[in-house]
Amino acid sequence: MNKLFYIILFFIFFVSTSNAQFSAFKTGNKWGFTKNGTDFIPAIYDTVMPFDSTKKICMVCVKTQKPATNKFIKVNNNVILCKYLNENKEELIIKIKNDTCSYFNFNKNAVTAYTNNKNYIVVGSKDKKYVVDNKLKQITFTGYDEIIPLSIKDHFLVETKTPASSYLDGVIDINEKLIIPMEYAHIKSNPFDTLFIGCTAQIKLMGNDDVFDLTGKKIHAFNRHIDNATKNFIIHKVFEPREYFIIYDLNTKKEKTINAEDITYLGNDIVNIKIKGKYYKSSLFKLDELKILDQ
Repeated sequence: MNKLFYIILFFIFFVSTSNAQFSAFKTGNKWGFTKNGTDFIPAIYDTVMPFDSTKKICMVCVKTQKPATNKFIKVNNNVILCKYLNENKEELIIKIKNDTCSYFNFNKNAVTAYTNNKNYIVVGSKDKKYVVDNKLKQITFTGYDEIIPLSIKDHFLVETKTPASSYLDGVIDINEKLIIPMEYAHIKSNPFDTLFIGCTAQIKLMGNDDVFDLTGKKIHAFNRHIDNATKNFIIHKVFEPREYFIIYDLNTKKEKTINAEDITYLGNDIVNIKIKGKYYKSSLFKLDELKILDQ
């Protein structure tokens, strides 16, 4: 943890000190922030993280010790706990059951969790994760083992750990309504057609992969793996005895086999097909025009 912390710290100070509006500064062995050249956040923290891309939120962290869960030997582990502050120096406080929390877990994804998304932050507390918006308003109140903002606006992938140490995925919306039940090994979203694809691999023997619309209605089910789905096509990927793709036309009910390394969906039924290291852009309606395809 210490090595990871200092690697991230070096990178963060390089970025934050090059920012014209906010700059990190050090007094003794503590850090703070200046804003436009004047003291903004006092130098009382072991480190400060840069503000997000909207310049609304930053993280400030302290190193402390936490008793290890060992009934035979009393040991304290070094941990890093962080606060989230906004441009008014107000701190994030969330509700967790019958308690509140203002310090949050630091991990290797903590910085990207609030810098990569302009609208939401994923925070960790007591081994569970929650979502707040960039105004520090709490969005989710149920703790999940993982929660990730999806490319479909106001929807989140959520994970829960099973007694067998595997994970089950589902989807909730911004009102914390369960849209896709938590019974899939993996869920992919298609933001172009507002579809969700649920994969049951390694969870259900001979289980189906399912396609859901934005309301959570199951609109398709196949006993082959679905790599992606559009409103007009299902893109299957077969792994054994070799890897290849099958394009299923939902309108004509016809299939087309493609020996490709990868198929990336670009929207409007347009795909990038990777064959022998080269990419070929095509409409799924016009695959026959690609003579390169070895079918």
